Amino acid sequence: MLTPRALVIPTLLTLTLALPAAADDGTDPRNQIVVFGGMSILDASRERTTVFPLPFPGGRGAFDLPFRPGRRIDVELRTRTALGNSPLFGVRYSRYIKGRLAVEADLEVGPGHDLETTGEACVAERCFGAGILPDLPGPRPPGLDFLRGGRRVTAWHYGAGLAYDITGGDVRPVLVFGAGGVSWSGSGPAETDFELRFGAGLKILFGKVGARIDVIDHLVLDHFLSGKSEHDIQVTAGLLVAF
Repeated sequence: MLTPRALVIPTLLTLTLALPAAADDGTDPRNQIVVFGGMSILDASRERTTVFPLPFPGGRGAFDLPFRPGRRIDVELRTRTALGNSPLFGVRYSRYIKGRLAVEADLEVGPGHDLETTGEACVAERCFGAGILPDLPGPRPPGLDFLRGGRRVTAWHYGAGLAYDITGGDVRPVLVFGAGGVSWSGSGPAETDFELRFGAGLKILFGKVGARIDVIDHLVLDHFLSGKSEHDIQVTAGLLVAF
């Protein structure tokens, strides 16, 4: 069975051959660079339940309730870890290869994704907010990543694809399709995810300078946090220079 990664290159080649080319008189610059900023809109989350015995001060393993001999007290920790939005900055290079069809490559950084964990600890069916636990002394049970509190995660996006100007002239709607990767730092061990991209934009040209606005969905197929497909919607605007 073909995977999404295996379909990327055939799809790009098909678009290159199938999209109609407009008349190109050779006078328009064939290269464009856009320096942009914007927002990465992301809501990925993971829920976990961790169970561990409450240690007995005498070292006999688990504490036995006086009214229920032999019953062990377990502490159940329920946590939800969420990764939120971030400002976004980047640069994109475009090269027209056939009429209005261009191949593009870009590099973007989202330096401010908030990684936060909330939860509750439950003992004998009584639950308490987990926010008090980071201040408790003693060893920390494994898997309780919320004990480190909120953190900032940086996302590095990089990739390439195709852009097609629907019309010519000074105002040009654009369709975008591509693929790439995203590397995460600050979440613990470095993580890298594969992503597909599709969206639309608008170019406004004033000779060899102008502006470009894009709304592109970066579909992360196996997100490091949730293990599921997550939509990272990136809304950007920037300065365009043609040469």
